[in-house]
Amino acid sequence: MIGTESHTELVSLVETGIGEVILTLKRGEEEKEILIGETGLAGVVYDSAADFYIFDKKWTEEQFDDYWENGGEDKEIDNYIDGVVDFYDDDSTWGEIETVTYTI
Repeated sequence: MIGTESHTELVSLVETGIGEVILTLKRGEEEKEILIGETGLAGVVYDSAADFYIFDKKWTEEQFDDYWENGGEDKEIDNYIDGVVDFYDDDSTWGEIETVTYTI
């Protein structure tokens, strides 16, 4: 019998009225919810992306703000969500979701 590998998939992303960001992930037939932000996602992703582009890529704040306001925000949030899903695309990290609250 040939085994099949399970992959973690994003089922939904919900941002509550109080700013919590909750991902529902699915691996095989099992679904789990994970809290990845308590005060909204844009602010956390903004800080991380700004650090990367300003300090690592040597952009000016003006260059970064222009990027952020012209599609960069959506791109960086998508990349962040993809990174979280990829992180949990492994049996050992998937098993940690029961005991972990992933707060950024």
